[in-house]
Amino acid sequence: MNKILKNSLWASACVSAMVLSACGDSSSTSSNVEKGDGSSSSVESSSSVAEEVSSSSVSDIDVPEGGRVATLADLEKNISLGEMFGTKAYLATGAKHDVYSIWVPDTAWMGFFSEFKDGTITFGGNNGYYAGIDGDKVTDAMGEFWKKGGTISFIVNSEDKLQFSVNGGDFQDAVSEKVPVSKNAISNGDDLKGLKLECKNGDDKVTYTFYEGRFLQESEGEDGLEWAAGYYDIQRSKLLMMQTFFNTKGYVPLTNMTVDSDYNLTSVTGATYSCSKSNFKFESIDADKIAGEWVADGDGLDWTMNLKKNGDYSVEAKKAGNTEELKAGSWDIYGDLLVLKNKQCLNPSKCVNAAKGVVSHFDAESGFDFDHSDTGTPAVPKTWTVQQYE
Repeated sequence: MNKILKNSLWASACVSAMVLSACGDSSSTSSNVEKGDGSSSSVESSSSVAEEVSSSSVSDIDVPEGGRVATLADLEKNISLGEMFGTKAYLATGAKHDVYSIWVPDTAWMGFFSEFKDGTITFGGNNGYYAGIDGDKVTDAMGEFWKKGGTISFIVNSEDKLQFSVNGGDFQDAVSEKVPVSKNAISNGDDLKGLKLECKNGDDKVTYTFYEGRFLQESEGEDGLEWAAGYYDIQRSKLLMMQTFFNTKGYVPLTNMTVDSDYNLTSVTGATYSCSKSNFKFESIDADKIAGEWVADGDGLDWTMNLKKNGDYSVEAKKAGNTEELKAGSWDIYGDLLVLKNKQCLNPSKCVNAAKGVVSHFDAESGFDFDHSDTGTPAVPKTWTVQQYE
Protein backbone atom coordinates (compact mmCIF):
# COMPACT_ATOMS: atom_id res chain seq x y z
CA MET A 1 0.00 0.00 0.00
CA ASN A 2 1.64 3.16 -1.19
CA LYS A 3 0.52 6.44 0.27
CA ILE A 4 1.01 9.83 -1.34
CA LEU A 5 0.68 12.67 1.12
CA LYS A 6 0.74 16.33 0.21
CA ASN A 7 3.79 18.38 1.15
CA SER A 8 2.54 20.00 4.35
CA LEU A 9 3.58 19.76 7.97
CA TRP A 10 0.55 17.69 8.79
CA ALA A 11 1.54 15.24 6.08
CA SER A 12 5.30 15.48 6.30
CA ALA A 13 5.30 12.20 8.07
CA CYS A 14 6.29 9.34 6.04
CA VAL A 15 6.54 10.02 2.44
CA SER A 16 7.52 12.22 -0.41
CA ALA A 17 5.16 11.94 -3.34
CA MET A 18 8.08 11.42 -5.70
CA VAL A 19 10.53 9.16 -3.92
CA LEU A 20 9.23 7.80 -0.62
CA SER A 21 6.88 4.97 0.16
CA ALA A 22 4.92 4.57 3.38
CA CYS A 23 4.44 0.86 2.91
CA GLY A 24 5.87 -1.73 0.54
CA ASP A 25 5.45 -5.36 -0.40
CA SER A 26 8.28 -7.81 -0.74
CA SER A 27 9.04 -11.41 0.06
CA SER A 28 12.65 -10.50 0.80
CA THR A 29 14.13 -11.57 4.13
CA SER A 30 17.58 -11.45 5.62
CA SER A 31 19.58 -13.10 8.37
CA ASN A 32 18.18 -11.16 11.31
CA VAL A 33 14.53 -11.22 10.27
CA GLU A 34 13.91 -14.66 8.84
CA LYS A 35 12.84 -16.15 12.19
CA GLY A 36 9.95 -13.73 12.52
CA ASP A 37 6.69 -15.67 12.71
CA GLY A 38 4.16 -12.95 13.53
CA SER A 39 1.02 -12.90 11.46
CA SER A 40 0.80 -10.16 8.88
CA SER A 41 -1.16 -7.10 9.87
CA SER A 42 -1.59 -3.74 8.20
CA VAL A 43 -3.07 -0.37 8.98
CA GLU A 44 -6.82 -0.89 9.16
CA SER A 45 -8.15 2.61 9.65
CA SER A 46 -7.33 5.88 11.32
CA SER A 47 -9.52 4.92 14.25
CA SER A 48 -8.00 1.51 14.88
CA VAL A 49 -4.32 2.25 14.46
CA ALA A 50 -1.76 3.14 17.09
CA GLU A 51 -2.76 0.75 19.85
CA GLU A 52 -0.04 -0.34 22.19
CA VAL A 53 1.26 -3.85 21.50
CA SER A 54 0.00 -6.12 24.24
CA SER A 55 2.54 -7.20 26.81
CA SER A 56 1.27 -10.74 26.30
CA SER A 57 3.09 -10.76 22.96
CA VAL A 58 6.42 -10.54 24.77
CA SER A 59 7.84 -14.01 25.28
CA ASP A 60 10.22 -14.97 28.07
CA ILE A 61 13.90 -14.68 27.22
CA ASP A 62 16.02 -17.80 27.48
CA VAL A 63 19.01 -16.24 29.26
CA PRO A 64 22.28 -18.21 29.01
CA GLU A 65 23.90 -19.31 32.25
CA GLY A 66 25.71 -16.48 34.01
CA GLY A 67 23.78 -13.80 32.13
CA ARG A 68 20.81 -11.61 33.00
CA VAL A 69 17.96 -9.80 31.33
CA ALA A 70 19.10 -6.33 30.26
CA THR A 71 17.65 -3.18 31.77
CA LEU A 72 16.86 -0.01 29.87
CA ALA A 73 19.99 1.56 31.34
CA ASP A 74 22.11 -1.13 29.63
CA LEU A 75 21.03 -0.06 26.14
CA GLU A 76 23.29 2.14 24.04
CA LYS A 77 21.85 5.14 22.23
CA ASN A 78 22.69 3.64 18.82
CA ILE A 79 23.22 -0.09 18.22
CA SER A 80 24.23 -1.99 15.10
CA LEU A 81 21.74 -4.76 14.28
CA GLY A 82 24.08 -6.32 11.74
CA GLU A 83 22.69 -7.66 8.47
CA MET A 84 18.99 -6.95 7.92
CA PHE A 85 16.94 -6.28 4.79
CA GLY A 86 19.97 -7.26 2.70
CA THR A 87 22.15 -4.52 4.17
CA LYS A 88 23.30 -3.06 7.49
CA ALA A 89 20.65 -1.74 9.87
CA TYR A 90 20.80 0.18 13.15
CA LEU A 91 18.57 0.55 16.21
CA ALA A 92 18.21 3.90 17.97
CA THR A 93 16.93 4.23 21.54
CA GLY A 94 17.27 8.01 21.92
CA ALA A 95 16.24 9.51 25.24
CA LYS A 96 14.66 6.18 26.30
CA HIS A 97 11.09 7.40 26.59
CA ASP A 98 9.42 4.39 24.88
CA VAL A 99 10.33 5.45 21.33
CA TYR A 100 12.62 3.31 19.16
CA SER A 101 13.60 3.30 15.53
CA ILE A 102 15.39 1.09 13.00
CA TRP A 103 17.39 2.76 10.26
CA VAL A 104 19.01 1.92 6.98
CA PRO A 105 20.62 5.34 6.51
CA ASP A 106 19.46 7.32 3.47
CA THR A 107 17.14 4.50 2.39
CA ALA A 108 14.47 3.46 4.92
CA TRP A 109 13.48 3.86 8.54
CA MET A 110 10.92 2.50 10.97
CA GLY A 111 9.68 4.19 14.13
CA PHE A 112 7.67 2.55 16.90
CA PHE A 113 6.68 3.02 20.53
CA SER A 114 6.97 0.22 23.03
CA GLU A 115 7.29 -0.46 26.72
CA PHE A 116 10.70 -1.94 27.57
CA LYS A 117 9.38 -4.99 29.37
CA ASP A 118 11.53 -7.86 30.66
CA GLY A 119 14.37 -6.85 28.35
CA THR A 120 12.16 -6.79 25.26
CA ILE A 121 10.64 -4.21 22.93
CA THR A 122 7.87 -5.02 20.48
CA PHE A 123 7.06 -3.62 17.04
CA GLY A 124 4.47 -4.07 14.34
CA GLY A 125 1.58 -2.61 12.40
CA ASN A 126 -0.26 -1.40 15.49
CA ASN A 127 2.47 0.56 17.27
CA GLY A 128 4.52 2.30 14.62
CA TYR A 129 5.13 2.90 10.94
CA TYR A 130 7.87 2.88 8.35
CA ALA A 131 8.94 4.76 5.25
CA GLY A 132 11.64 4.66 2.63
CA ILE A 133 12.58 5.11 -1.00
CA ASP A 134 9.70 3.91 -3.14
CA GLY A 135 10.45 0.68 -4.99
CA ASP A 136 13.73 0.02 -3.20
CA LYS A 137 14.22 -3.61 -2.15
CA VAL A 138 15.36 -2.50 1.29
CA THR A 139 12.14 -0.52 1.80
CA ASP A 140 10.06 -3.46 0.63
CA ALA A 141 11.87 -5.85 2.99
CA MET A 142 11.45 -3.45 5.91
CA GLY A 143 7.76 -3.21 5.07
CA GLU A 144 7.31 -6.95 5.38
CA PHE A 145 9.29 -6.95 8.61
CA TRP A 146 7.11 -4.16 10.03
CA LYS A 147 3.81 -5.73 8.97
CA LYS A 148 4.65 -9.11 10.51
CA GLY A 149 5.72 -7.51 13.78
CA GLY A 150 7.96 -9.07 16.36
CA THR A 151 10.40 -8.44 19.18
CA ILE A 152 13.95 -7.38 19.91
CA SER A 153 15.24 -8.80 23.19
CA PHE A 154 18.34 -7.84 25.16
CA ILE A 155 20.52 -9.63 27.69
CA VAL A 156 23.85 -9.01 29.38
CA ASN A 157 25.90 -12.19 29.08
CA SER A 158 28.33 -13.76 31.55
CA GLU A 159 31.12 -11.57 30.15
CA ASP A 160 29.08 -8.43 30.89
CA LYS A 161 28.45 -7.79 27.18
CA LEU A 162 25.13 -6.48 25.90
CA GLN A 163 23.56 -8.83 23.34
CA PHE A 164 20.34 -8.78 21.33
CA SER A 165 18.03 -11.22 19.60
CA VAL A 166 15.51 -10.44 16.85
CA ASN A 167 12.32 -12.50 16.87
CA GLY A 168 13.77 -15.21 19.07
CA GLY A 169 16.91 -15.75 16.99
CA ASP A 170 20.42 -16.31 18.29
CA PHE A 171 21.86 -13.65 20.57
CA GLN A 172 24.50 -11.42 18.99
CA ASP A 173 26.78 -8.78 20.46
CA ALA A 174 25.14 -5.35 20.49
CA VAL A 175 27.86 -3.15 19.02
CA SER A 176 27.54 0.52 19.86
CA GLU A 177 27.53 2.83 16.83
CA LYS A 178 28.80 6.38 16.86
CA VAL A 179 26.48 8.70 14.95
CA PRO A 180 27.81 12.17 14.04
CA VAL A 181 25.81 15.14 15.29
CA SER A 182 25.63 18.63 13.86
CA LYS A 183 25.88 21.87 15.80
CA ASN A 184 23.16 23.13 13.48
CA ALA A 185 20.57 20.58 14.61
CA ILE A 186 19.02 19.47 17.91
CA SER A 187 20.05 15.88 18.61
CA ASN A 188 18.55 15.18 22.05
CA GLY A 189 14.81 14.76 22.44
CA ASP A 190 14.93 15.92 26.05
CA ASP A 191 15.98 19.36 24.79
CA LEU A 192 12.38 19.84 23.60
CA LYS A 193 10.75 19.04 26.95
CA GLY A 194 8.86 22.04 28.29
CA LEU A 195 8.93 23.90 24.96
CA LYS A 196 6.16 25.17 22.73
CA LEU A 197 6.92 25.78 19.05
CA GLU A 198 4.56 27.92 16.98
CA CYS A 199 5.44 27.20 13.37
CA LYS A 200 4.33 28.47 9.99
CA ASN A 201 4.97 28.03 6.31
CA GLY A 202 2.91 30.47 4.30
CA ASP A 203 -0.71 29.93 5.35
CA ASP A 204 0.15 26.65 7.08
CA LYS A 205 0.36 27.07 10.85
CA VAL A 206 0.85 24.47 13.55
CA THR A 207 1.78 24.50 17.23
CA TYR A 208 3.74 21.78 19.00
CA THR A 209 3.84 21.39 22.77
CA PHE A 210 6.45 18.96 24.10
CA TYR A 211 6.22 17.01 27.34
CA GLU A 212 8.59 14.24 28.43
CA GLY A 213 8.57 11.88 25.46
CA ARG A 214 5.04 12.98 24.48
CA PHE A 215 3.73 15.82 22.32
CA LEU A 216 0.59 17.75 21.45
CA GLN A 217 0.10 19.13 17.93
CA GLU A 218 -2.58 21.74 17.20
CA SER A 219 -3.71 23.41 13.98
CA GLU A 220 -6.75 25.32 12.76
CA GLY A 221 -8.83 23.26 10.34
CA GLU A 222 -11.92 24.01 8.30
CA ASP A 223 -14.17 23.09 11.23
CA GLY A 224 -12.07 24.59 14.01
CA LEU A 225 -9.16 23.32 16.06
CA GLU A 226 -7.63 20.03 14.99
CA TRP A 227 -5.15 18.25 17.23
CA ALA A 228 -3.11 15.11 17.66
CA ALA A 229 -0.98 13.77 20.48
CA GLY A 230 1.44 10.93 20.91
CA TYR A 231 5.06 9.86 21.28
CA TYR A 232 8.18 11.72 20.15
CA ASP A 233 11.95 11.55 20.35
CA ILE A 234 14.96 12.78 18.41
CA GLN A 235 17.01 9.89 17.07
CA ARG A 236 19.90 10.12 14.61
CA SER A 237 19.19 13.90 14.65
CA LYS A 238 15.64 13.32 13.34
CA LEU A 239 12.52 14.29 15.24
CA LEU A 240 10.16 11.31 15.11
CA MET A 241 6.53 11.79 16.14
CA MET A 242 3.83 9.12 16.25
CA GLN A 243 0.20 10.07 16.75
CA THR A 244 -1.81 7.87 19.10
CA PHE A 245 -4.66 10.26 20.01
CA PHE A 246 -6.13 12.55 17.38
CA ASN A 247 -9.16 14.62 16.51
CA THR A 248 -8.27 15.51 12.94
CA LYS A 249 -9.43 14.78 9.42
CA GLY A 250 -6.01 13.40 8.52
CA TYR A 251 -4.08 10.78 10.49
CA VAL A 252 -0.28 10.83 10.19
CA PRO A 253 1.27 7.74 11.79
CA LEU A 254 4.92 8.77 11.60
CA THR A 255 6.49 12.20 11.17
CA ASN A 256 10.20 12.66 10.41
CA MET A 257 11.66 16.18 10.70
CA THR A 258 14.88 17.98 11.51
CA VAL A 259 14.94 20.62 14.26
CA ASP A 260 17.68 23.16 13.64
CA SER A 261 19.54 25.05 16.36
CA ASP A 262 17.04 27.92 16.06
CA TYR A 263 14.17 25.44 16.50
CA ASN A 264 12.91 25.73 12.94
CA LEU A 265 11.58 22.54 11.36
CA THR A 266 12.34 20.85 8.05
CA SER A 267 10.23 17.86 7.05
CA VAL A 268 11.56 14.81 5.26
CA THR A 269 9.71 16.07 2.18
CA GLY A 270 11.71 19.32 2.25
CA ALA A 271 9.06 21.68 3.61
CA THR A 272 10.57 24.25 5.97
CA TYR A 273 8.69 25.85 8.85
CA SER A 274 9.90 28.88 10.78
CA CYS A 275 9.07 28.55 14.45
CA SER A 276 8.96 30.77 17.49
CA LYS A 277 9.95 29.08 20.74
CA SER A 278 8.53 29.62 24.22
CA ASN A 279 8.77 27.80 27.52
CA PHE A 280 5.83 26.39 29.44
CA LYS A 281 5.49 24.71 32.79
CA PHE A 282 3.41 21.65 33.52
CA GLU A 283 2.70 19.47 36.50
CA SER A 284 3.75 15.83 36.10
CA ILE A 285 0.80 13.81 37.34
CA ASP A 286 1.49 10.17 38.17
CA ALA A 287 -0.61 7.95 35.89
CA ASP A 288 -0.96 5.35 38.65
CA LYS A 289 -2.42 7.97 41.00
CA ILE A 290 -5.01 9.35 38.61
CA ALA A 291 -6.01 5.86 37.49
CA GLY A 292 -9.21 4.78 39.21
CA GLU A 293 -12.89 5.61 39.48
CA TRP A 294 -14.06 9.23 39.66
CA VAL A 295 -17.57 10.66 39.91
CA ALA A 296 -19.33 13.92 39.05
CA ASP A 297 -22.82 15.36 38.62
CA GLY A 298 -24.16 17.67 35.96
CA ASP A 299 -27.41 18.30 34.09
CA GLY A 300 -29.22 16.03 36.55
CA LEU A 301 -27.00 13.10 35.63
CA ASP A 302 -24.73 10.94 37.76
CA TRP A 303 -21.40 10.55 36.00
CA THR A 304 -18.68 7.94 36.52
CA MET A 305 -15.28 8.01 34.83
CA ASN A 306 -13.06 4.96 35.10
CA LEU A 307 -9.39 5.31 34.11
CA LYS A 308 -7.95 1.80 34.19
CA LYS A 309 -4.27 1.06 34.69
CA ASN A 310 -4.22 -1.03 31.49
CA GLY A 311 -4.98 2.11 29.44
CA ASP A 312 -8.72 1.54 28.95
CA TYR A 313 -11.23 4.17 29.99
CA SER A 314 -14.97 4.72 30.17
CA VAL A 315 -17.27 7.59 31.11
CA GLU A 316 -20.93 6.90 31.84
CA ALA A 317 -23.89 9.11 32.73
CA LYS A 318 -26.99 7.70 34.41
CA LYS A 319 -30.37 9.08 35.38
CA ALA A 320 -32.60 7.10 37.73
CA GLY A 321 -30.40 4.07 37.01
CA ASN A 322 -30.75 4.35 33.22
CA THR A 323 -27.68 4.98 31.06
CA GLU A 324 -28.01 8.25 29.15
CA GLU A 325 -24.42 8.44 27.86
CA LEU A 326 -21.53 6.01 27.58
CA LYS A 327 -18.13 6.46 25.98
CA ALA A 328 -15.26 3.98 26.09
CA GLY A 329 -11.77 3.79 24.68
CA SER A 330 -8.21 4.46 25.79
CA TRP A 331 -6.47 7.13 27.84
CA ASP A 332 -3.05 8.48 28.76
CA ILE A 333 -1.63 11.45 30.59
CA TYR A 334 1.27 13.58 29.34
CA GLY A 335 2.44 15.64 32.28
CA ASP A 336 -0.86 17.29 33.19
CA LEU A 337 -2.52 16.77 29.79
CA LEU A 338 -5.16 14.02 29.96
CA VAL A 339 -6.01 12.55 26.53
CA LEU A 340 -8.95 10.28 25.77
CA LYS A 341 -9.72 8.33 22.59
CA ASN A 342 -13.25 7.06 22.02
CA LYS A 343 -13.73 3.67 20.41
CA GLN A 344 -17.35 3.16 21.47
CA CYS A 345 -20.10 5.71 21.97
CA LEU A 346 -23.73 5.30 22.95
CA ASN A 347 -24.60 8.37 20.85
CA PRO A 348 -22.14 8.25 17.89
CA SER A 349 -23.55 11.35 16.17
CA LYS A 350 -22.74 13.42 19.27
CA CYS A 351 -19.41 11.81 20.06
CA VAL A 352 -15.97 13.26 19.31
CA ASN A 353 -13.13 11.00 18.18
CA ALA A 354 -10.90 12.15 21.01
CA ALA A 355 -10.75 14.71 23.78
CA LYS A 356 -7.93 16.41 25.65
CA GLY A 357 -7.58 18.75 28.55
CA VAL A 358 -5.37 19.98 31.35
CA VAL A 359 -5.81 18.41 34.76
CA SER A 360 -5.46 20.91 37.63
CA HIS A 361 -5.86 20.90 41.41
CA PHE A 362 -5.23 17.16 41.39
CA ASP A 363 -5.44 15.38 44.73
CA ALA A 364 -5.55 11.59 44.71
CA GLU A 365 -7.63 11.67 47.91
CA SER A 366 -10.25 14.17 46.73
CA GLY A 367 -10.36 14.79 42.96
CA PHE A 368 -9.38 17.17 40.16
CA ASP A 369 -10.55 19.67 37.56
CA PHE A 370 -10.45 18.60 33.91
CA ASP A 371 -10.73 21.50 31.46
CA HIS A 372 -11.39 19.32 28.42
CA SER A 373 -12.24 19.83 24.74
CA ASP A 374 -15.16 17.37 24.52
CA THR A 375 -18.04 19.26 22.88
CA GLY A 376 -20.45 16.31 22.91
CA THR A 377 -23.85 16.33 24.57
CA PRO A 378 -24.73 15.72 27.30
CA ALA A 379 -21.73 17.74 28.45
CA VAL A 380 -19.05 15.79 30.27
CA PRO A 381 -18.39 17.47 33.66
CA LYS A 382 -15.14 19.31 34.31
CA THR A 383 -14.85 18.64 38.04
CA TRP A 384 -14.39 15.10 39.33
CA THR A 385 -14.21 13.71 42.85
CA VAL A 386 -13.30 10.41 44.49
CA GLN A 387 -16.08 7.86 44.65
CA GLN A 388 -17.53 7.70 48.17
CA TYR A 389 -18.89 4.53 49.75
CA GLU A 390 -21.18 4.00 52.73
